[in-house]
Amino acid sequence: MRVLYLFASVMLLPVAMWGATIDFEGVALGTYTSLSLGDVTITYTGGNGNFDVVDATPGPPISGHALLSYIQNPGSAPFRADINIGGIDYFQIGVGDYNDDIDNTYLEVYDSSGNLLGSDYYQNPDTTYGGSYLSVYTAGTPIAYALFWDEEPFAGAVYWDNLTYGQRQGGEVPEPGTMGLAASALAAVALLRKLRRN
Repeated sequence: MRVLYLFASVMLLPVAMWGATIDFEGVALGTYTSLSLGDVTITYTGGNGNFDVVDATPGPPISGHALLSYIQNPGSAPFRADINIGGIDYFQIGVGDYNDDIDNTYLEVYDSSGNLLGSDYYQNPDTTYGGSYLSVYTAGTPIAYALFWDEEPFAGAVYWDNLTYGQRQGGEVPEPGTMGLAASALAAVALLRKLRRN
């Protein structure tokens, strides 16, 4: 019976995460070719490489200072975030806009050999003020860099904010259905053991 309790307690352990968020509030408004913020260096891969930190608040998750490439270099070239610390397996960034057009936004993360580890896509509707988050978890495979961008009709005309990177420990959180199935199996085993004793 002790084994059953041990198994149940391990199934219910929370997933721990170490991480950091860059909200760009501490970055002066202006034009940049590179931003080094803690363990992350951000560059823009298109045109002359310039991008802006602007003040924009279309709605969550964008609030205050945010990245924008459209003014300096309109187009669908991506921002690149190089992660200068090992063991990072989680990357997330907020994207948003004012409600003028549909925005097709993308995130891809890569290892140090340039292999694609994962990607995410979000279509921001033309009726939305603000947006959502793009995120990738690589289950322990270290992320070396991330690319994030926006495509037509006004490529690059979205705001990027609240960049989060970190390391999850403990794997994926079990889904409620998995937890229910495990609990049912444990109850059945306990019942069978009780019936055998009687």
